[in-house]
Amino acid sequence: SSGGIGTNYCAAHANSTGQPAAMAASGSAVAAANDVTLAASRMPANAFGYFIVSQTAGFAANPGGSAGNLCLGGTIGRYDQSVQSSGATGAFGLAIDLTSIPMPTGTVSAAAGETWRFQAWFRDAQGGSATSNFTDGLAVTLQ
Repeated sequence: SSGGIGTNYCAAHANSTGQPAAMAASGSAVAAANDVTLAASRMPANAFGYFIVSQTAGFAANPGGSAGNLCLGGTIGRYDQSVQSSGATGAFGLAIDLTSIPMPTGTVSAAAGETWRFQAWFRDAQGGSATSNFTDGLAVTLQ
């Protein structure tokens, strides 16, 4: 199906657009289908960013001087080989490979029954200073 999958959690702080950035995903929650596309929207125009992933929910306000909330905990992987620009629309997306989820120690394969949590981390400028911000979190429980 091409409908939305996952459940949003953990509110995002407003970014320099005045609104919070949002996470969504489309495709299939069936692990074997390997059909999940992440989408981040409502970001500032032409902001660079990438998706991050964990199996653990968490909450950290303003991590590392960011203007946003980190909604992941535990071991956090980064899709930093897929840095993207939000372009004129303030949005970007990424089709992910569930058999190759990035983790600090290498890639892992997702399995049915697991819940994976995603967020986008992007550059932002607030009050004239360069910083970063995050979307809300999105939890996808695989079947």
